[in-house]
Amino acid sequence: MHISNPLFFLLTIFIGAVILFYFFRKQYEKTTISSNLLWEQVLNEWQASPWLHKLQHNLLFWLQLLVLLLLMFALVRPFWFQKGIPGDHLILIVDTSASMSAKEGELTRFEKAKQEVGEMLQAVDDQEVTIIDAGQKPVILANHETNRAELKKQIKEMELTYSHEHVDKALKLADSLAAGKESVIHLYSDAVVEEDLRGLSEDIPIGVHNFSSLTGNLSLLSFGTASSEGGITGVAVIENQTKQDETVKFQVTNGKDVLFTKRIMVKASSEKIIDIPVLKEKPYYTASIIVDDDYSADNEMTAIQTAVYEKVYAVGDVNPFLINGLETIGLDIIQLDDKEKVEMDGIVIAEGVDLEELGSYPLLFINATEKGKQKLTGQPKGTGDPLMDYVNMDKVYIKSSSPPISNQWHHVTTSEGIPLIQKGTHQGQPIIALNFSVADSDWPLQPGFPIFLYNSYQWLTQQSNFLGYYQPGEEKWLNLGTETGKLAIFTESGTNLFTIDLQKEGFRAPNKPGIYEAMAGEQAFYFSVLLDEREKRVDSAPSFKMNMKSSELKEGGSDTKQDILWYWLACMALLLLMAEWEVYRRGH
Repeated sequence: MHISNPLFFLLTIFIGAVILFYFFRKQYEKTTISSNLLWEQVLNEWQASPWLHKLQHNLLFWLQLLVLLLLMFALVRPFWFQKGIPGDHLILIVDTSASMSAKEGELTRFEKAKQEVGEMLQAVDDQEVTIIDAGQKPVILANHETNRAELKKQIKEMELTYSHEHVDKALKLADSLAAGKESVIHLYSDAVVEEDLRGLSEDIPIGVHNFSSLTGNLSLLSFGTASSEGGITGVAVIENQTKQDETVKFQVTNGKDVLFTKRIMVKASSEKIIDIPVLKEKPYYTASIIVDDDYSADNEMTAIQTAVYEKVYAVGDVNPFLINGLETIGLDIIQLDDKEKVEMDGIVIAEGVDLEELGSYPLLFINATEKGKQKLTGQPKGTGDPLMDYVNMDKVYIKSSSPPISNQWHHVTTSEGIPLIQKGTHQGQPIIALNFSVADSDWPLQPGFPIFLYNSYQWLTQQSNFLGYYQPGEEKWLNLGTETGKLAIFTESGTNLFTIDLQKEGFRAPNKPGIYEAMAGEQAFYFSVLLDEREKRVDSAPSFKMNMKSSELKEGGSDTKQDILWYWLACMALLLLMAEWEVYRRGH
């Protein structure tokens, strides 16, 4: 025990003064009374327990003396030393990738990391703390925070992102936040090695806490389905990452319906290919391996049975502005002279070709026939269709238009009642028709032209009720071509996760891998969240420390001053002062 302010021991003078005052308290006067019978009875009782009576008689004195003693000891501030956490600024980086969901005994690696961070926060003493989520994009959850309650709240609310970790980005962010104070970085992950820390400042101590007791894993590496003449078939690949042969149960389901099941033996440190025979036609399929595995995130994969249009075919004499505009938004254009070479894996943009000569596929059709063409005098106006989101037609000039292909199609843009852009279906496939030649317009020179092409591509590819495959938490803008901008996201079991307004915000995929359903009004879309391929192997590495400057840091702690005792002494003095007042009030 040590003393911070020994000078306050001089307050004993006041304690001595209180004792001295009691020696000079009021003296009793001698008075003649008629009888002392009652006094004799009181005297006998007093002699039976003299110490108790004396104590009761001098209770105020003892209370005052004790209050002064407690206050004096509070002012001198006794303290002691105990092991603490080094550094004025602690930077805590937590890996939230899928591999952190692996079990380490009863808890997952992520739960153990949160537990250790919580224990470290308990030992924080007037230190600033920064917490970084090392997911796909490093996120600062707390920045130079000293409020311990807020720090505990952030750790409690932290969740797995299931994305692949970017520890290098998180460490660089921590490096930039470490300037100005003696900072120490603590990284909680599972397979970080010293090579991952290259390029960081050599002046910052770094402690890497790896959780890596898992020795093996079985992983469903891939799964896919395809349409064939005999029906829907599939293929899957299982990898055994352990050092012994394993037998697993493999099955394909759709919701609660089991469509295929088989027991598979996979040799140690090898892969096994599974051919899946004809399946019942379903909108989606879920493949899984049933195994006693401490890492379950890679035991399941989903496949949506729908046409995926990843290519764009240009057929006929397509205007170069259209080709360049589509390339601007990141699409690869395949130009074909023969429309018969168009495959069913893409959308088609056609100009100078008869519509009836084209096949059944999503189509952006330029209807620029000379027959019935008429000049335009009015300004093009949109009808509020999602295809025209963020597309301004106020300054667009269009010389003339061709007659519409079908008056039953929805009018997207008009000029004095004449439909310039239409959308609908043709041969069972979505179609967008431009009833004018791009060469007769200055629209390609306007900033809204590539935006319209992007909206058109999104609408054509998404009319199959398939939103695509996503990485956990992946963000992108969607244009579904529906009248409502609200999109409600549901799990496979029907639980509503959240609802977004596509007119105001972008779409963000859920974090947990699996199959999901998105509802836009009455229209339903499916999409799948897939685990990153890098998260299908559970690596391990030992914990280590770098850039430690002293033996105290190497031992993981240093002596820190603890002087909280003065606070409790002051509280006790306040309580006794209240008790003294009550004694005085009652007349003791």
